Amino acid sequence: DDFFSLMNSTADLLDSDDTLLAVSAFNDNGKEQHVADPKRLVRTDFFPGLGWMVSRNVWEGPASHPGTGLKVNWAPDGFWDDWLRENAQRRGRQIIRPEVSRTFHFGNMHGASDGENNDILNKIELEENDIHWEDQDLSYLSASLFAENYWKRVSGAKLVETVVEAKSYVAHSDVRLVYSNFEEFTRLAIELDIMQDEKAGVARTGYEGIVEIRYGRGNFFVYLTPPCVLTGKDKPEHFGTKPWKEYSKEALMKELGIESVQIDDRPPLNFDWDWR
Repeated sequence: DDFFSLMNSTADLLDSDDTLLAVSAFNDNGKEQHVADPKRLVRTDFFPGLGWMVSRNVWEGPASHPGTGLKVNWAPDGFWDDWLRENAQRRGRQIIRPEVSRTFHFGNMHGASDGENNDILNKIELEENDIHWEDQDLSYLSASLFAENYWKRVSGAKLVETVVEAKSYVAHSDVRLVYSNFEEFTRLAIELDIMQDEKAGVARTGYEGIVEIRYGRGNFFVYLTPPCVLTGKDKPEHFGTKPWKEYSKEALMKELGIESVQIDDRPPLNFDWDWR
């Protein structure tokens, strides 16, 4: 079990990078048929839980952002996982997670979620081979470098119209399917047998609205992307780097191009994104 090696090796990054909220050992979409690389870590906007670590700086609040520590008003209603997913706590920060989970969900009854999603969570692949994470080069996880490389790969993926097409082409190349609202996302997620829900405008495992799986455990990915991802376009200036921005769920969804949302009166994101 390399859980503690993973946490030990990412601790310095968590301490030094104020764009990070936590490190987690879990992938909500980590079914056996959807993952392949046990050495790969990614950044996500969705807090996975199930084996996680925050720094003292995150708990107490950094000097540069006084009063933002998690301890100030810790999960007043008890549902700490969903509480951490709200932007009032996450504040645009991201979480590092593995492609292949290092923790496993085994509770079926009487938990805080009352068995929700057990049929999916009980099928998550648990990596059984130890990786000595202290020997791995994790420099690719810096916010700017990860965003640059991720954008290049996702925007270069073959655009397809249906899940049937995606399953056919992914054996030979990365593919992507576009969703314009969460109703469309749910339909695609059901067809791909992955988690369908969102919390605070972020789909499970999502990064800038993008959800990935390796359909069939191959070398290539199926990406579900919002309309802001366009083939051949330059990476938006603030793609993957939104820490400490004040915005609502509705404003975030609007910036990603996701339709059918009621914009509230909280501050919008002031980013000059031209995704149309």
